[in-house]
Amino acid sequence: MNYTRVSASLFFSLVLTACGGGGNSSPAPNPVAPSVASSKLVLGYFTGSSDSMTSATATATPVNAVSMDQIGAASDGSLSGMLSASLLSGGKAAGKTFYACISNVGAADFDPAIAHGAMVTNRAVFIQNIVALAKTSGLTGINIDFEGIYPADRDAYSSFVSDLAAQLHAIHSTLMLSVPAKTADDANDDWSWPYDYAALGQNVDYLQVMTYDQHVPGSAPGPVAGSDWMQASLQYAAAQIPSSKILLGLPAYGYDWNVTTNAGNQVAWKDMPALLASTGAAPKWDAATNSAFIDYKAADGSPHEVWYETPQSIQVKARYAATFKLAGVSVWAMGLEDANFWSAVSAVGN
Repeated sequence: MNYTRVSASLFFSLVLTACGGGGNSSPAPNPVAPSVASSKLVLGYFTGSSDSMTSATATATPVNAVSMDQIGAASDGSLSGMLSASLLSGGKAAGKTFYACISNVGAADFDPAIAHGAMVTNRAVFIQNIVALAKTSGLTGINIDFEGIYPADRDAYSSFVSDLAAQLHAIHSTLMLSVPAKTADDANDDWSWPYDYAALGQNVDYLQVMTYDQHVPGSAPGPVAGSDWMQASLQYAAAQIPSSKILLGLPAYGYDWNVTTNAGNQVAWKDMPALLASTGAAPKWDAATNSAFIDYKAADGSPHEVWYETPQSIQVKARYAATFKLAGVSVWAMGLEDANFWSAVSAVGN
């Protein structure tokens, strides 16, 4: 998940980036989605934007849990940012549970030095500050989103999680981790290697597996969350920890690549209809990955390729929560979607 976050005021918002391949068959018709099972967690990420707030406070969605991505860690163990008090109070009244998401975002991106300083050099004070935050009225727990950490900090991260979990559980608070998706524990993969699923799973309540950003701008175009890759990632995760602790990630966005340069940008789910209309491109369907894509020429003549999700693709992928007997699904991010997205997410089964 090579994505970038940029801080704004006291809020943090993500700017996602993505990579890879696909076929050319025609899109299949959208199946009818069954209703959401109350036993499944449907977690939405709140970024602090006005669109995200509108989505987070909407009543006509299946979201029953919200991770508030508003808190940053510092290498000295301190925390910065502010949770939305109005969202907490209103959401609690609506029966939602809430998590404070803490990330290691630096000046422009995830910063391994921040993670190392906080969880290794200043672990005691960092945990003390997290536990104090966890006592915020209305919070169910903490969501640690440390990404891009040093490969050498693999064991240190597992140890930190063990210590943090013990203290959070002592105050009846829940611990969730966001981790990169992977299909094997590969020491040559610097991005995913630092996360020892088996060790982490012994202590956490939920592992939010980020099964998105399979391909990102900067490399060749391809599915953002191919179903084949997603299944392999979930199979690996479920072999390491109880499946009842796993949340699969669903993207409410796609990516638009300049095929010549491989540069690109994110396209929100809700903006895809306008892009399709403006380009006049015919949607194509890659059956192997249950992903949609289009090709078009930009105004400057450059060839573009866009990979994105549809109601059909989200329904297929959301159903893996039932197939693998997972805790539920997570969505990056609230404010990027529309009502059709949530109708598709309701394909979460028993």
